[in-house]
Amino acid sequence: MDYRDILGLPKKQPKKKVVKKVAPKPTVPPITELLKEEFGPLNEWSEKPTGPKRWFKKMDEEGLTEFEKSQMNEGPAYEYAKVFSKFEKAYMQLQKATDELGSFVTKKTGEKVDQKIIEKQWKKQVIPFYKLMKSWIRGKM
Repeated sequence: MDYRDILGLPKKQPKKKVVKKVAPKPTVPPITELLKEEFGPLNEWSEKPTGPKRWFKKMDEEGLTEFEKSQMNEGPAYEYAKVFSKFEKAYMQLQKATDELGSFVTKKTGEKVDQKIIEKQWKKQVIPFYKLMKSWIRGKM
């Protein structure tokens, strides 16, 4: 018995088909060559000056130009960001303290029921308040 018989393959192998080679199509030049034809060669170091560099302008004691100084600390986002960062730090401290309280109660009583109650109240009351404040502040910025 032959392996071809076992697999159920035909006894004669089909002839290979000969594929005629087609002449290659004329290639389109890449976009960069088309752009070079239209605009000229790329010159990274342009002949005309791009304008004064940052280090040519007069700077104050902090190393900022007049424009950069006028752009800094502008608008309500800067003012809200300071206060909101304090709010986020306090939120993280409260979260850590709540987790510690839950683990302490679990150790003392030996039951996880109290810890689950604390976690439920955290999810019900503190997290929605935090999300509300976060969305409100982002709307102000």
